Amino acid sequence: GMQPGQRYNGGRRHLRWSVEEVAATPSRSDGITDRAERVERFAACDYARNLVRALFSNEKMHEEQCSHVQVLACYYLQLFYMFRSLKQENSRVVAIAAAFLACKVIDLPRRMRSLLRTLNQQRVQSGEAEFGEDEQRRTCEQILRIEFLLLRIIQFDFDITLPLEDIGGIAERLLVALTRSEAFRRACGGRPPTQEAQGLRQELLKIAERFTFDSFMGLAPLLAPPRVIAASALAIATRYIRREMVLTELLKLLESADSSLCEADMKSVIDEILNVFRTKNAVTPAVPAAAAAAAAAAPAASGVAQ
Repeated sequence: GMQPGQRYNGGRRHLRWSVEEVAATPSRSDGITDRAERVERFAACDYARNLVRALFSNEKMHEEQCSHVQVLACYYLQLFYMFRSLKQENSRVVAIAAAFLACKVIDLPRRMRSLLRTLNQQRVQSGEAEFGEDEQRRTCEQILRIEFLLLRIIQFDFDITLPLEDIGGIAERLLVALTRSEAFRRACGGRPPTQEAQGLRQELLKIAERFTFDSFMGLAPLLAPPRVIAASALAIATRYIRREMVLTELLKLLESADSSLCEADMKSVIDEILNVFRTKNAVTPAVPAAAAAAAAAAPAASGVAQ
């Protein structure tokens, strides 16, 4: 498999790649096209997210952790296929193992027995046969083997920051920065810009969070730190809510409001998030659940990339 670029951040090595490295995955070396790889990664992430939702379907109180588990499962799956080809490991089994591990890391472990029971229910719902005993044993072994590979890839480091933790703070800075934008002030039509900006907060956070979830169904988390993903999701969300704001200006505002952000990095993450939308549209007939979940955010991909 590939070796990640070494980027030191607070003395710890992070699993990050450049745009060029992400275009040279083990699957690509194995003759799988860029589009086919994206579609399969997306479908596997969608499968993992649905599995996690099913595992937590009776636990309303864990709703927030459930979304963290979904994001983390997608992240582990994306990491896995930087070291293995899609031809080497069945992406559905990798999705299951990634979800199984993510539950433990977010401190909501599920027993293998309840995992297999949920998988069985899902198979029956989609018209497949239930697990036979042999197949159940084989699946169990595969899950544990892939989980161990994942643990080696992350070097048993469970101290992970997700972009969701950064969105709130960056959003506050962005809302303050917006009030200095000529385009924004003009569009306020005489209303106080500060009031207008603060009025966007709730919708902005909700939409940015949705873009953040979507970013993990593509390669964005392999390219940039969580803060950059949070900022990029906020830029697209702002552009979606306020058509007068163009992305280039939004990225400059974010960069000047927060010295840890760099316009070029945010630009590659935004390209990646938009790629997820293209993939989503390609997959839609095959993945009705993803299509439904995406319907609300989908219009954002059109007219966003100025």
